Amino acid sequence: MIKNLFEIPVFIGDIDVDKIKLKKINFEKTWLSKTNSTYKNTKDEDILNVIEKDSVIYLLNILAKLLEEKIEERFEISLLNIWENVYSDNDFQEPHIHAKSDYSFIIYKEVEKDGGKTVFLNPNRNVMESFTNIHHHFQNIFKPSCNKGQVIIFPSFLEHMVLKTSNQHTISGNLKFDTIKMSGE
Repeated sequence: MIKNLFEIPVFIGDIDVDKIKLKKINFEKTWLSKTNSTYKNTKDEDILNVIEKDSVIYLLNILAKLLEEKIEERFEISLLNIWENVYSDNDFQEPHIHAKSDYSFIIYKEVEKDGGKTVFLNPNRNVMESFTNIHHHFQNIFKPSCNKGQVIIFPSFLEHMVLKTSNQHTISGNLKFDTIKMSGE
């Protein structure tokens, strides 16, 4: 018998990127990687100053349906923040997490023909690599094959990065997750 311990689910689904209408916010070179992003200009904004209300409703419905595939308890999610990233000329994103949120997502508006360049890093990769005889038995990275019009949701603590790419346009964001208590609980 094999038991997989400590799974970390990611959820991948389709999304109509044309229904995600962000308001025009200036792009700036951001992070150590100097990726062209609206992150700096949206991180402290009221969410409806960044994205249209109908888009929020559509997005949260899509994301909730994906999360329902794994989460059996009643829950609600809310959008904490959202921003765009445009990768060109071998841009990349250094390894990072999304602090102060529960789940995060990436919507792929444009990707290279071989899929998105996002890579997720196993939180135990450094420990596993120290055991030189068995480290190759375990998966240290996960590179999803996401295409244009797809979204991936992941726990915000899951470290990830973007490999060098010259043609990727994403919308990223963070979610707050709350369990809904039934009356009498």
